[in-house]
Amino acid sequence: MTLIDTNRAAAERTMPCEAAPHDATLLCAITRAAGTLRFDNRPGSLQRQCTIGLFVAALSDRLALAFPLSAEALKRVVFSPSTSGNPAEMPSDQHEQRA
Repeated sequence: MTLIDTNRAAAERTMPCEAAPHDATLLCAITRAAGTLRFDNRPGSLQRQCTIGLFVAALSDRLALAFPLSAEALKRVVFSPSTSGNPAEMPSDQHEQRA
């Protein structure tokens, strides 16, 4: 059984409709990352925003297996130094190396 098959089985428990393999993988990553956190705070509150920040970090770790480029972009958003630009954009020297 592959990671995608495992994730599809988990997604089918959450989403009854037919899901594309990449959608099932993403759904499973989101569900597992959210499952490690507490959401017993008021929507939109500072506490909820802190939880969302932790969620993004946890999701990034889960995405790394199936979506390494997306996981790297999330890590740049979470862990980048202060910037007036978009931290998710890949630096031009790394973009050229991947091409």
